[in-house]
Amino acid sequence: MKRSAVCLFVVIAIGGWGAVASAAGSGDKGKAEKAADKGDAAGAVPEEGGPNSGPDIGGELDLSDKEAKNVDAAGMAAVRASTTLSWQDIVVVPRKRFLKGGRFELAPYTGISVNDILVRHYVFGVDLNFFLSNALWIGLQGNYYIKSLTEQESLLGLQYNRIPTLNRYLYSGSLNMGYVPVYGKFALFNKSILHWEIFISGGVGVTQTEIIPRTPGDAVFGNLSLTPNVGIGGRFFLLDWLTINYAVRDYLVIDKFESTNRPRNQSSADAKAQADGAMVHNIMFYVGAGIYLPTKFSYKTPR
Repeated sequence: MKRSAVCLFVVIAIGGWGAVASAAGSGDKGKAEKAADKGDAAGAVPEEGGPNSGPDIGGELDLSDKEAKNVDAAGMAAVRASTTLSWQDIVVVPRKRFLKGGRFELAPYTGISVNDILVRHYVFGVDLNFFLSNALWIGLQGNYYIKSLTEQESLLGLQYNRIPTLNRYLYSGSLNMGYVPVYGKFALFNKSILHWEIFISGGVGVTQTEIIPRTPGDAVFGNLSLTPNVGIGGRFFLLDWLTINYAVRDYLVIDKFESTNRPRNQSSADAKAQADGAMVHNIMFYVGAGIYLPTKFSYKTPR
């Protein structure tokens, strides 16, 4: 009787263990089928050799959840890196529109005196400048003057019964240096960008002057006068080789004038020996154009 009970217990134990094993196998198979269905729906497992297939790294990979997250993070980092590289093509601050360093400027101009109400001078001149950098240059300037007596000069003699002592300018030349402290741009009718700059300059030269005798027929004499000058002006950049220039320049002419006590029919040499010295301001306003040589330039620094 005891032996029969032991045998029955063994049979029941074996049968229970088999049932549990069968149930566990069925559960694993169901999970695998669900995972396969989900992968097919998401397109996570591309066909071998298909357009979405990845590189063959030696067989199937069995990745844990942590490893899968690491792979996804690495992929996102690669995408961000490729996107960052494309940002190099975006230029936030554009280059300067016009480069002058190492170039010559040939700048003809014309102007008029603005501070003498008795005699007016019209000037025709030219600047030849060499730019040591974009902001600094050195150059030569030459001027030719045409004088014109104003209406006030004749009225002065009639009103006060006096004839003013006047000199005329013939020509001048100077050695100048300039610097650009301000550079900018503005929108022109909201359609284009116009670049401009403001410059200051100074130099020293000579001016050939000649007296205008108070008594018609008296001998005239000339004087080669030392002439420092200072100026301020600007440029508008139109093309790679062309600018529009304007400036106001003060020429400080150290000149000699006809003596107020000059006797009649005095020779020019004696009149010059007795001449009165004085420094006068010849303030000129002029406009002109700047032609740059060579006509092209190239950028030598990165953006």
